[in-house]
Amino acid sequence: MFLIYNNGLYRLQPKQFIQSKTVDSHCASRGIFFSNPSIMDMNHSATNLTLDALKSVVSQALLGKFTAVFPKLFKCQWKTYEGQKKLYANFSKDTVSNMSGRKFCVGGNWKMNGDQKSIAEICKVLSDAQLDPNTDVVIGCPAIYLMFARNLLPCSIGVAGQNAYKVAKGAFTGEISPAMLKDVGADWVILGHSERRAIFKESDELIAEKAEHALAEGLKVIACIGETLEEREAGRTNEVVARQMCAYAKKIRDWTNVVVAYEPVWAIGTGKTATPDQAQEVHAFLRQWLTENISKEVSNTLRIQYGGSVTAANAKELAKKPDIDGFLVGGASLKPEFVDIVNARK
Repeated sequence: MFLIYNNGLYRLQPKQFIQSKTVDSHCASRGIFFSNPSIMDMNHSATNLTLDALKSVVSQALLGKFTAVFPKLFKCQWKTYEGQKKLYANFSKDTVSNMSGRKFCVGGNWKMNGDQKSIAEICKVLSDAQLDPNTDVVIGCPAIYLMFARNLLPCSIGVAGQNAYKVAKGAFTGEISPAMLKDVGADWVILGHSERRAIFKESDELIAEKAEHALAEGLKVIACIGETLEEREAGRTNEVVARQMCAYAKKIRDWTNVVVAYEPVWAIGTGKTATPDQAQEVHAFLRQWLTENISKEVSNTLRIQYGGSVTAANAKELAKKPDIDGFLVGGASLKPEFVDIVNARK
């Protein structure tokens, strides 16, 4: 049997062909299998393309095993993922779910949690769930499991790195570049999380430089901000988030691929949650700050998530607020209830 891919012809042994049906389903627009190269059909019909797309649903369950058995052959996977996204886009309307015209966006930040077994279970829950098509979903996966998670999740769910450095490559031991994230299938990155700021002492300026480089490299950015309990009790919430936003604004010229995540530090992982009114107050302030310091257009279109002990129990009330455009979810994103959070506006 043979595989046509990128104008190249590759011979496959019978056993390879059995396993490589996954490539067939995920490479519908880039290559096909045939038993005799002299009778191949170079005009792959729309009907066959549709059948290949349907087969991709069945092949999702085998995808993780396939990459382990045929890592070299599967080098085409990311190109085919791009093709899969294009196919998905043709059959889905980028509709919105609030009056502002801003599409709801829910991110799950797994932080330093998970192993192959638990991640496979979470991915299966998300793959099987009926998620609101009017909500963008992004999963922030530990770096070493990004490729594994990307293989298991449907193309409608984005995958994000949890950090990236401000340059493409170099002598920066332990760091990851946006180019590396893209190479393993990530299309988002989370930057400026309070744990990066507090534990790893990342400054506003460094975080803004990271965001600038990530955007230039073609990643979408979830840009985090938020105040500590001491800062809130001192009445400095607006001052702190304005300072953090100002740092971003000095480096970001195009906000199209940016989502801001407001996460009050005192509510992250503590079980304490800002009330819907408290969260809305800060989001409204941020919207006003954007109007006065960036532009009215950016203020109207930029999505601002809320994060901080978001659960299925409080998500619906938070989602009703006019300036809350989604959530960045921590611990609950590791549980089945994450589906209910994604569907908070459904």
